[in-house]
Amino acid sequence: MITSLKNQTVKDLTELHTSRGRKNSGLFLVEGPHLVREASEAGYLVKAYTTDDSLDGEEVSEEVMKKICQTNTPVSQIGVCKMLDKHEISNRVLILDGIQDPGNLGTLMRSAKAFDFNTIFLADGTCDIYNDKVIRSSQGSIFKLNFIHGDKIEFIKNLSKTHKVYNTNVRNGKDIRNVDVEEKVAVILGNEGNGVSDEINELPLDSLFINMSNMESLNVGVAGSILMYEVANKK
Repeated sequence: MITSLKNQTVKDLTELHTSRGRKNSGLFLVEGPHLVREASEAGYLVKAYTTDDSLDGEEVSEEVMKKICQTNTPVSQIGVCKMLDKHEISNRVLILDGIQDPGNLGTLMRSAKAFDFNTIFLADGTCDIYNDKVIRSSQGSIFKLNFIHGDKIEFIKNLSKTHKVYNTNVRNGKDIRNVDVEEKVAVILGNEGNGVSDEINELPLDSLFINMSNMESLNVGVAGSILMYEVANKK
């Protein structure tokens, strides 16, 4: 059992709280038995640590678990995972242009998986997918998606050769209910405060919007989920 906060393993694990530590090691943490199980089933779990001898993993003291957890209330099990592999681009793609709130990103991950948007492109300025709040709010969907980083304009131009790419615009777009969606489709969502960037808005893309009453806009996690649902249910 690990009991000392000065143990090298504890130091190594707390380094994974930082983006730099994760990048240098190629590892990240998940907290709680549910996420540890999801990581294991997906083949990404490297090792687990626990305060509960009924759970798999090396035992640690409550004090150590409190140190290596990032939640206010320490969990009973924590997992060290290798960073995610890249896969072939799916028929439905979600492009995120500067989503900054971890809760919104996690929500969009869950909805993306639910509606078969199995590839997510993350433009610069988008929250780190390995942020602990993102992972928790994703509820394990992080292990079931394909993530791509890179130059957003280059990615959109290349993707447009195989997919119909839709921008989102609450003022100058087509009502999603009235659009016949192609089999290979991508939807762009912008930053919570500023929307889609000027660089993307300058591209010759069709835009979508959600018809609403008495509201100008929705939270991006909600709006993105509605758009993905509507696309998934087009016949």
